[in-house]
Amino acid sequence: MQLLLDNIASVLVASTVLLVVVATTLNAQRSAVEASVAFAAKKQTLTTADFLEADLLLMGNGTGGTIETTIVNEAGQTTEFSFWRQDDTGAAMLVSYTLAPSTSKVIDGQTVQLYQLNRSENGVAAGGGSSTLSDFTITMLGSDGSLAASTADARLLRVRAVNVYPYGDPDNMNMFRSYWGITVRPPNLET
Repeated sequence: MQLLLDNIASVLVASTVLLVVVATTLNAQRSAVEASVAFAAKKQTLTTADFLEADLLLMGNGTGGTIETTIVNEAGQTTEFSFWRQDDTGAAMLVSYTLAPSTSKVIDGQTVQLYQLNRSENGVAAGGGSSTLSDFTITMLGSDGSLAASTADARLLRVRAVNVYPYGDPDNMNMFRSYWGITVRPPNLET
């Protein structure tokens, strides 16, 4: 009888240890996937931010104009933002950023619309950013940081973007959001 109880106890202890090891391994694996998703989201967000910031700082450079078009949708997102700047040859060039719907994902029973940020130069496609943006806004501010009444009064530009990365299986999808924002003072908005 003692031998039987010893065998049952050893099987229970071994099963418990095995269960703890498997659970720890699965959690480590899930954490690694989440870290990879977070890294990819942040990297893509910062790549988009770099070229957007560089473009905005050159606004009006070598040209007579600055902000050409600003269109905002009902949700408060900037769907089109156009401005003048100088190209590599010294000619005036109209740079436009447009926000176009790309896809939608259902996450926790909620539909999340994702957008593609497109960039064009003089009406010709010239790159773009992430196709997983859930929000993109450019707000024009006066020199004191308050909302500008018109494009002529704008001295600062506040840019905000939210990059969304859905991951997981379709029935149990999670979402990682990478937020980015900056306020820039293009030198040519001062005049």
